[in-house]
Amino acid sequence: MTSEARIKQLTEEINYHLYRYHVLDSPIISDAEYDELYRELLALEESHPDLVTPDSPTQRAGAEPLVAFEKVTHPAPILSLANAFNEEDLRAWRTRIGRLLPNPDLRLDYVVEPKLDGLTVVLTYQDGIFVQGATRGNGVVGENITKNLRTIDSLPRRIPVDPNSDLTPPPTIVIRGEVFFPLDKFEVLNAARLAAGDPLYMNPRNTAAGSLRQLDPAKTAERSLTLYCYDFITWEGIALPDQQWERLDLLRRLGFPVSPDNVYCQRIEQVAGIYQQWIEKRNQINYEVDGVVVKINDRPLADSLGFSGKDPRGSIAMKFPAQEKTTKLLDVQVNVGRTGILAPAAVLEAVEIGGVIVRNATLHNYDEIDRKDIRIGDTVLVKRAGDVIP
Repeated sequence: MTSEARIKQLTEEINYHLYRYHVLDSPIISDAEYDELYRELLALEESHPDLVTPDSPTQRAGAEPLVAFEKVTHPAPILSLANAFNEEDLRAWRTRIGRLLPNPDLRLDYVVEPKLDGLTVVLTYQDGIFVQGATRGNGVVGENITKNLRTIDSLPRRIPVDPNSDLTPPPTIVIRGEVFFPLDKFEVLNAARLAAGDPLYMNPRNTAAGSLRQLDPAKTAERSLTLYCYDFITWEGIALPDQQWERLDLLRRLGFPVSPDNVYCQRIEQVAGIYQQWIEKRNQINYEVDGVVVKINDRPLADSLGFSGKDPRGSIAMKFPAQEKTTKLLDVQVNVGRTGILAPAAVLEAVEIGGVIVRNATLHNYDEIDRKDIRIGDTVLVKRAGDVIP
């Protein structure tokens, strides 16, 4: 297959998976498998820049907005980030940045933020009042979900939230954040659905996205969604600090919820260490993350670096090792315990997840298996949580 044909094939395949993920909230491949497709396309386009097309996934962010919602044009592009997958990739990013600086060895400091696995939202305030909220959509046009966002308790309706604050509400301010489902609340929701005989939701991310895009806000209000904010998109009448770390503090003082897990790092070595710590603790916190975002703390400097394709050069997403992949169900074996209890187990086509080769999984929920009509020969999604393979 020629490079041109493969680029066309990858473009169509990735765009379809973006549609499944962002519009239908029903992905059919794992994040790791999507990343592999994306990296292959990116490498081919870097080798053949003349074959890059406007509809390439590398040239856009998100997916087209749903027809059912009013469309919102964002005041500035809502972009995604380039990915790194290990310390070597992180240092390669730092080297690329150095080539664009007057002094390649200029000392940089960084802010590391959790890469929340939720739904990106764009929040607009006028004279301190929340007036509009939208999804990212395709990065330029999103969906108006203002009424649904109003049901989220952590979203400030008015800023500043503290009536004793000395901050003056800016005439217009647009904030970027992420709506997500806390894991304990998600478990409560699924437990209630199980007791009612309803099908279980697959994961918090898709459930949060589906909840926010209900046509009836009352249904959104039934879900225990929450929000973290992390950036200013546009602003008027307010002097923003030059440092990302101080901008996060300003968001807090205005009343926006900000992740308590953000970390300031003076050196790139600290960033690498924080990344390794996050790999260990990702299953010990109450929300899902699929990596960390590394940002140059000096925002004017970061902005001056421009873009590589659609990706800002001043920040990068460090993705975690995969914890879920698809594989094939080869057989089912039934073990008899000492008390006579039957314990069925799935025999899987061997698949590597997070450094572990998985060949078996316990089939602990027969009703769910029966509902989904899972059979030998089917392709199944296997997710690793910590050291456990459910």
